[in-house]
Amino acid sequence: MSNETATTAETKPASELDKLTSLFNEEIYVRSDANSIPASKFKIYDDLIESFQSSGLLDSAKTKLEEHLADHPESISARYMLGLLGLQKGSIDAAAYFKTLLDSFKQASKWVIIEHITDNILKFGEDRYALRFKAEALEKLKKNKELKPILEKLAKQDRKNPEIAKKYALAILDENKEKAVAYLKQAIETFAKTKEYVQFEEIWPIFVTNSYDDIQFVEKIERILLGHREKTRLAGYLYPLVEPFKITEDWDRVIYLLKKILDHEPVSNKARNELIRVYKLKYANHSLLEDFLKMSELGNNRKPVKVCISNFERNIVFDTGNYVLHRNWGVGKIVSISPNGDSIFVDFKDKKNHKLSIQMAITSLKPLKGDHIWVRFYEDKASVVSLFETDVPGFFKELLTSFENHMLVAEMKAEIAGKFIPAVDWSKWWNKAKNVIKKEDNLGFNPKKKDELWYREKPITYAEELTEKFNANSDPAKRLDIAIEALRNKEEAESAIDTFAHHYFEEEQTHDSFRKIVAYLYLDEVASTMEGDDGSPYDFQRYQKLDDVSKIVKSLKREEVLEYSSKISNLDIKKSFVDLVKKSHSDWVNILVGLLFEVPVKNNKYVVSVLEADGKFAELNLFIETSSSRAKENPEVFLWVAKSILLKTWEEDWMNVSRQDLILRVLRLLKPLNKIEEKGTKLKNTCQEILFGNDAAVISEAIQNGDSEYIRKVYALYREVPYIEETEKDKLMTLIRALKPDLIWEEEDDDEEEEDVLARIPENAVLVTRRALNAKKAEFDHLVNVEMPENSRDIGEAQERGDLRENAEYKAAMEKQVQLQAQIKKLEAELKAAIVLDLSNVKTDRINIGTTVKLKNESSGEDQTYSILGAWDADTERNIISYQSPLAKSLLGKKVGDNASLNLGGAETKFKVLQISRYSLQNQD
Repeated sequence: MSNETATTAETKPASELDKLTSLFNEEIYVRSDANSIPASKFKIYDDLIESFQSSGLLDSAKTKLEEHLADHPESISARYMLGLLGLQKGSIDAAAYFKTLLDSFKQASKWVIIEHITDNILKFGEDRYALRFKAEALEKLKKNKELKPILEKLAKQDRKNPEIAKKYALAILDENKEKAVAYLKQAIETFAKTKEYVQFEEIWPIFVTNSYDDIQFVEKIERILLGHREKTRLAGYLYPLVEPFKITEDWDRVIYLLKKILDHEPVSNKARNELIRVYKLKYANHSLLEDFLKMSELGNNRKPVKVCISNFERNIVFDTGNYVLHRNWGVGKIVSISPNGDSIFVDFKDKKNHKLSIQMAITSLKPLKGDHIWVRFYEDKASVVSLFETDVPGFFKELLTSFENHMLVAEMKAEIAGKFIPAVDWSKWWNKAKNVIKKEDNLGFNPKKKDELWYREKPITYAEELTEKFNANSDPAKRLDIAIEALRNKEEAESAIDTFAHHYFEEEQTHDSFRKIVAYLYLDEVASTMEGDDGSPYDFQRYQKLDDVSKIVKSLKREEVLEYSSKISNLDIKKSFVDLVKKSHSDWVNILVGLLFEVPVKNNKYVVSVLEADGKFAELNLFIETSSSRAKENPEVFLWVAKSILLKTWEEDWMNVSRQDLILRVLRLLKPLNKIEEKGTKLKNTCQEILFGNDAAVISEAIQNGDSEYIRKVYALYREVPYIEETEKDKLMTLIRALKPDLIWEEEDDDEEEEDVLARIPENAVLVTRRALNAKKAEFDHLVNVEMPENSRDIGEAQERGDLRENAEYKAAMEKQVQLQAQIKKLEAELKAAIVLDLSNVKTDRINIGTTVKLKNESSGEDQTYSILGAWDADTERNIISYQSPLAKSLLGKKVGDNASLNLGGAETKFKVLQISRYSLQNQD
């Protein structure tokens, strides 16, 4: 029985693969092609793939399919099954197999087969190409119910495809008019931009029927068509919009549209005659209507239509009961017109029944509509004042609609200040008014002109406002902030998110590495933010996967990563960028430590948390020490460190940092900040906040825990800061006396500043002995007079050898020249900053620069001797250390008998000062 089982197991796989051979032979024998193959065959192909999978023969089947396809490139069965196998393995080759098949079946109008193939493709994820074919198949098969969700997916994914937007809009027009109109507008705009006027004209009437009052959109289309110089075509598109407004007797809108038509087609007698007819309807009760029409010559087709319209509209306003504005007399009301029509009588506030000739009135008076805010002010001042005081949005509506729906801030100030509030109160009132404006859908600032306020009859949605801002902004960082803002308010801004997602999808396809990374990170934010409550993914297209963007990050140098981070201003994206660097870059720890020195300090808290979570404590301690020792070069970074540690927002067991030393470093920074921070006081205020904020908790801690020498040093440093008021310095002294009443202030208080030796060294100066200075000068002379001339000769000889592109010697010589120039420049700057240390004047009452000190190592019990000089003199073999070294810093200012401690790498070494002497002059040349 076991033999039978074995035989069956051996023969069954072979028979499964034999089915492929039978299929191939049949396909060849009947000459199957896209026109003749039945849909039922594809069920057989699907079953075969399942049987290969269950019997573990997928690889063997794939090999056989590839061999057959190589011999018979037209094979439908091989192409289809290889495509399915590719989908299962996530191969990019799958798309190529299916594309050829779908194109063939489309030409053969085999829509059922296309539906079957695309269904299989879409089982493995959204694919725009498959969705398009499926949509066309469903449309041809008249499966309208199934078609709608496919069109919706396509419309969201492929926002630049107006045909899809049009189809989806028409499919949902009856059930969701608002959404349908939005997609119709999207399609119309794209058709207009691409000059596809046949498609445009197919759906323009549908838009007019359902959204004729969206004048803002009409004006946008007008601008696009004018850009194509399609004035005649544009006039034709505007005509259908006139009819709905005529039905509602909105004569102002009808006149507005007819005037636009005549702007684009001034010879149109039809529009001209229609305009005369509408004028007669609007001004039917005007006593001088016929006179003004005749005077304007609007009915004379030989006269320029614009001039005629201007003349008529300038005159027609002068009628009994109408309002006018004079620049000096203010608002007036026309009370009568002379019988012969050559004069009018106007009631101004201080000039009642004032007579003006028609000609004078036309040149000196500005007509006002009856609903103009200043007309209301003239008729009922109290009601307008009340509106201003109780309903700011309502007041702005009245004001802006009186001035063509938009005004500059300066223009509004001119109208409001002096009438409703004193001029001196304008700024305070306007700052409050702006906060009210932000909450109003009908009010908003022009994205391209920040000091211009708009009023919209049709409220602008939050999503539209964000989209306008995004499109009006050319700064990538600000665009990203707007896009992230939309995500943080996703319920109100979903349509804007669709727009932004499409923009960043296109950004993913650029050749710019930085833009590709930012686009990927934003789309990742979209994916996580817009995920459904049930965990369903947000339906939108991606171009890059994590592996793609990781390869880009991996290829970047450390300096490039730091530069990219500095260009990202949005904190959410900066955090995601940190995570991406950690996942992708081999040198991520070194890079993240570098990011901690980025200014402005925005992301340090998060970067620190990432390094802490990975146990990178040594690196973090090095960052703390480096930022502290280079406080003058990186004041903002150092102050962030100091504030975080001293105010205990960052307090960990692994930290090797002395709070007392950190307080001294903050005090030492105060004086040079005057030069570092020439404009503003942000850093100076931060120092003061650290030391004296929260009831002076930090400086009080320093005083309470410090010995008498330390406290005197604290006061000496603070006293030397020139920009701090004497009263503040007195407060510190008062605090010291309150906390340490027994502290004895020595006679030599005036010399206490010498205790802080480093504070007395000029900024950027280098203290050196005469011997070290001479050695550096010799090095400089050698570079200038020996190495540079030799390098010049090398360059000249290399140039004589011909083609510089392939000349390795020339390239090497040029590289060396750059290095030499950099060395010379650096050394020249250092020599200028060098100050020769006068060893004969070095005091030995304390440890100073230029002293030799004998110490007792409390840990080992050994005596050790060190000389403290500058970095150019340092020589570890001779126990000469730099005054900038950690050991020297811990010793400077100490007296005989004092104790000092050095904390490096978590280990603390304590010393006792036994003897102090002047560094021997015999060691100098």
